Amino acid sequence: MFGQLLIKECRQTAKSLIYWLIVLVLIFVFTTQIGEMDILTEPQKGQADYGYKASSDEADIMKFTLGALVQEYIRGSYTTYPIGFYKSVTLNEKEERQIREIVRETTGISGQEEAEEIMESWYEAQRSAAGDGQETMMKNLEIAPASGLSYDRFTELMDQADAILGGGSSYGKSYRSSNAQVPKTYEDAITEYRELTEKDRLTGGYARLFSDYMGIFLGLLPVFLTVTRELRDRRSGMQELICSRKCSSLVIIASRYVSMVVMLILPVLLISLPFFSRCMKYASGAGISADAFAFVKYTFGWLTPTIMTAAAVGMFFTELTDTALGVLVQGVWWFFATFGGVNTLHGGMYGWNLIPRHNTELNWSGYQSAFAQLAANRILYVLLSLVLVALTILIYDQKRKGRYRLSWKNIGRLKKSI
Repeated sequence: MFGQLLIKECRQTAKSLIYWLIVLVLIFVFTTQIGEMDILTEPQKGQADYGYKASSDEADIMKFTLGALVQEYIRGSYTTYPIGFYKSVTLNEKEERQIREIVRETTGISGQEEAEEIMESWYEAQRSAAGDGQETMMKNLEIAPASGLSYDRFTELMDQADAILGGGSSYGKSYRSSNAQVPKTYEDAITEYRELTEKDRLTGGYARLFSDYMGIFLGLLPVFLTVTRELRDRRSGMQELICSRKCSSLVIIASRYVSMVVMLILPVLLISLPFFSRCMKYASGAGISADAFAFVKYTFGWLTPTIMTAAAVGMFFTELTDTALGVLVQGVWWFFATFGGVNTLHGGMYGWNLIPRHNTELNWSGYQSAFAQLAANRILYVLLSLVLVALTILIYDQKRKGRYRLSWKNIGRLKKSI
């Protein structure tokens, strides 16, 4: 019985306009974000540029962070991302004095005029280093810390600056370490390349990158499918017919839920095929032993728990309230999950976020060191989704027996009667 219902539910999902809109969105995301991405080639000695890497050296963090602070101090406006969105902060006179005092203590710069002179000298040195007629690529301003400034005092003052700006600035604890971007050496670049091709077997790194992009949208889109599927039965009057069937509530809800999860996983696997083919073609030409199942493993291990959770939220709240409340709940969760993870894009910092981020094909070592946390994260969301489905089955079963009925209309009538 479960198998028959599962097939019927899959057919119903395939007839849904919302389902095909979701597929089109996923195809659009893939083609615009990573569809034409070049596969990383082996770095060669003597290249002009190997890219940049984040430095964990305290001296680097201090001079690059102070450079950013002095630049914004001169400009008179400060960039922050309090909830992931860009915000330009202009301070009042009192706050500007506080920032000026922090600049003075951390750098020894006494005021705006001296800061402007230092920055102009820095940029002039950059132009001279590039040579006449050469295109100048300006590096981030570096400001040496004041004599005797300890790293502990530096972090304390940067926390104060971040608080003055309202949080989400480059000076807060979450963002400070990413300020220090130093050039990679050939040794750095070749080590990363060998990790990608030998330890990650090439496709592992690109499967993570694929999952990063897809995960952002799969943290939200499934809720629309489940909510519209549930509400459609109510609008068409099918709910009474379904309730009269001999099938158990477990079979009805479970088959519906599994069908939608399966139908969402299928297009993800199909969309990954062009990217997977390019990786395999490159691996064959470069003599790399690629993992042929990497995209499948990451789709099920990385993305499926996110799909399951978003779908379960939609199903649970729709059954609970007979409304589209699940869209609002999942939308709010998705918003904070997406923009709360902007400082973890480099990977290795997965935490308990619904949408773990790893926006690079590199950093295999970060992925390995945080794998246990990632696995715990994914297991948690699988369990949470199953709990929500179990609660949905319980509510649905009570409705079939006439023991439960909660909707906003009924709540409104109850309030009026009171």
